[in-house]
Amino acid sequence: MSENLNRLTYFVAIAEEGTITAAAARLRVSKAVVSKQLQLLEDDLGATLVLRNSRHFNLTETGEGFYEAARAAVAQANDAFHLVRKGRDEPSGELRVTAPHEFGVGYVAPAVAAFSLLYPALRIDLTLSDTRFHPVESRFDIAFRVGWLEDSSNTARKLTGFSQVVVAAPSIVETFGTPQTLDDLARLPFIENRALKTPSKLTFTDKRGRSRDLTFQPSVTGDTTQAVLSVVKAGGGVANMPDFIVVDALRTGELVGLLPEFALPSGTISAVFPPTAYRSSATRRFTDFFFERFREQQRRSTETQDGL
Repeated sequence: MSENLNRLTYFVAIAEEGTITAAAARLRVSKAVVSKQLQLLEDDLGATLVLRNSRHFNLTETGEGFYEAARAAVAQANDAFHLVRKGRDEPSGELRVTAPHEFGVGYVAPAVAAFSLLYPALRIDLTLSDTRFHPVESRFDIAFRVGWLEDSSNTARKLTGFSQVVVAAPSIVETFGTPQTLDDLARLPFIENRALKTPSKLTFTDKRGRSRDLTFQPSVTGDTTQAVLSVVKAGGGVANMPDFIVVDALRTGELVGLLPEFALPSGTISAVFPPTAYRSSATRRFTDFFFERFREQQRRSTETQDGL
């Protein structure tokens, strides 16, 4: 059993490091040992996990699928050993997290800083990008999603919902006037967010439940929510934004909301995990830690607004 677990450890290192040489360096053993253990593992499974020659190294389709199960098994075993040695389930090793840039800067990064101080044995790899990385293919333990989840085999845990609002700088209203209808809105300069599925097409619903699609001709296009927000704040035009991102700017008057009688589709903030039955203690602890912290921040923000 221990021999099989060791072979899984070697395979996980190979998959994550990309070469047998790098895996050997990580494990502090010779390349020959790593290569032999991989061969024995493939013999045990009766399947090829890695395609390799002098220049190329890739996991096979079987290897890609086997990697997630192997990684989970190794992590679970390491947690079990750590639990006995330390007397408690303390996160250690590496935790890989990704989040959209604006949400990550505002909420995830500060949580990572606080969590890393609580658990110095843990190393956190944080990637902030509006690119939607696949947790399995990109090997993330947690992928935060802001918007709408796609159907997949991944596991998701919803944090909260949010609304979209159309906003602009006060200078836009001064120049063009306050839009009274959707047609008025369509005539204003629009800032498009390429990170969205339909960046220039929005569906508005009135209070009677009647919906209308509105297609804008963007004057500026950005590839991140932060870029779009910066252009909007500078008076470049109007844009649709998640309410939690612009709540402070709306409260201070830096931005104004337009046509509040119309609603845009609401979205969710979720944490997405690879579809494995086991999650490391670091994954579980950080998810709980982040959710509690975020909800507390939202509660305080609501209390501040109510007090104004």
